[in-house]
Amino acid sequence: MKKQTLLLATLCLSLGFAAVPAQAQTGGVKVKVPFNFVVADRTLPEGEYLIASAKDKVFVQNAHGKTLAMVLSNAVSGRAVARTGQVVFQCYDQHCFLAELWSPTQDAGRQLLKCQWEKEVAKRETAKYFALIGAADNHQR
Repeated sequence: MKKQTLLLATLCLSLGFAAVPAQAQTGGVKVKVPFNFVVADRTLPEGEYLIASAKDKVFVQNAHGKTLAMVLSNAVSGRAVARTGQVVFQCYDQHCFLAELWSPTQDAGRQLLKCQWEKEVAKRETAKYFALIGAADNHQR
């Protein structure tokens, strides 16, 4: 009986880990970011990314599908979204922070919680919003 319980628990745990990346892929916005940016206190280089959400989390994946960062977010509304989605950054003098995700497949956008670094920079500088329209992704379902 212990062996069956352990097997069942292992199977459930494995399925739980497999479900997160699958959810993260739905409703994503593929975007080419032309500058370094910060998400979850981590600086990512310019490049192509898939930025997606699952429940209250936003995931940033590189072009190879590897998840590089995950951050908590809140639902936000009030913006019309392009057919391919939109990603919004808050940029200060020296740094840009990922701020919002607007997926064309979801009713509301996601506003990322500010990391400690951004909170400190925001005390000294005024942010400017910078939005990138998502690229058409022929591989999305």
